[in-house]
Amino acid sequence: MYNNIKKTYILVTVFFLLTQIAAGEAEEITMDSKTKKAVIGSVNRLIIERYVIRDIAQQIAEHLSKRFKNGSYDKLLSSAEFARALAVDLRESSSDNHFYIEYNPERAKLVTAEKSQSPEEIENASKAMAEKERLTNFGFKKVEILKGNVGYLDLDFFSNPDYAGETAVAAMNFLANSDAVIIDLRDTPGGEPTMVQMLSSYFVRGTGQGRTHLNTLEQVYDGKIEQYWTMPYVPGKRMYDTDLYILTDGYTGSGAEEFTHNMKALDRAVIIGETTVGSGHNVDIEVIQESFVMHLPVRRPVNPITGTGWEGTGIEPHISVPGKQALDKAYLMALEKIMKNIQNESKKFHIVWAIDGVRARIEPITIDDALLRQYAGEYGERKITYENGELYYQRTGPKYRLIPLKDNLFTLEGLDYFRIEMLVDKKGTVKELVGIYDNGRRDASKRTK
Repeated sequence: MYNNIKKTYILVTVFFLLTQIAAGEAEEITMDSKTKKAVIGSVNRLIIERYVIRDIAQQIAEHLSKRFKNGSYDKLLSSAEFARALAVDLRESSSDNHFYIEYNPERAKLVTAEKSQSPEEIENASKAMAEKERLTNFGFKKVEILKGNVGYLDLDFFSNPDYAGETAVAAMNFLANSDAVIIDLRDTPGGEPTMVQMLSSYFVRGTGQGRTHLNTLEQVYDGKIEQYWTMPYVPGKRMYDTDLYILTDGYTGSGAEEFTHNMKALDRAVIIGETTVGSGHNVDIEVIQESFVMHLPVRRPVNPITGTGWEGTGIEPHISVPGKQALDKAYLMALEKIMKNIQNESKKFHIVWAIDGVRARIEPITIDDALLRQYAGEYGERKITYENGELYYQRTGPKYRLIPLKDNLFTLEGLDYFRIEMLVDKKGTVKELVGIYDNGRRDASKRTK
């Protein structure tokens, strides 16, 4: 069924769709009444035949026809403006964020080629899409190991494993030895359900014959279904027992919501951040009048555990914090849990180091201004300056802002491996500056001025 039905989870306001519009807008045509009527007629036919919410399909079509008859589109002579107006009306009349239409002849050619019976055209279309997504590393924006052996993946979108599979495997194998993993889906609009399936398979232990049912897509107009299960095999080490944290915000949509919803239903991850968009429907991509491209919602997700999807409601996190704070919150939770199981003193030092740094960002402390001024001075080749209520550190290179961890202990903004401790004698005189490194080394400098 996958080869016959294009299944793409995409939130229609996102950046990577907008990048595909540019070429089409450069070749705009002037829209006359006859052309507008033909476009609306084609759109309405598809909605009535296949829109996922059958009860309101007719009224959506009637709304567009009424808008056309009362002259709402008369002044829209640009093909791109007309398409944008239709997209707004479709979403407003349905409350469905997956409804979308654009004027884009180049993309229309790609979609037509994807549905062609010609193997050559299909292959060329696939190569063109793969090349576009390659330029953004198939959505894998950042992968790193944070201090304390916490893996971090920042995912921009879920690409097609047909051409993004190697990148996905590389990212998962890079994270495989982490003590905890954070997957950042903030501002992640969605993507391919097959990539959701692939990444889920690294974190979810199979049941039965090594597979776990993740999600079902129901195609409402004809009753067809497509089930997604974890894969019995993925290249590399699985992370069944690794603590997993997923970050969300109000721009986490569609396929990113599916991954989040699956992991939450399976009790496999802690969701931290904001309630997600609520874009659950799955679309077919259709060409309208040869030059317009429409995203038509035709399928709905049904989770095998909850029996529901997330359309219109979004997914509530386990821990609600503003999206900008979600990473620090998840990182601190991961570190504190790791800390409970550590016996090695050397590793404890590194975890405490990381915890102190995160807490300084989450719960910043304030130091008396008079004490800050006392710290300002020269310590050999090291220098502390007081500027506008804050301290700055400089040795021979760049200047760094000092962020207080305690009254006399500071981390350096943008330099995580090094900290500054100020030593004060019994009389309250600042005598020494000690540089502390994350390997435990201490480097003291006496005050010289």
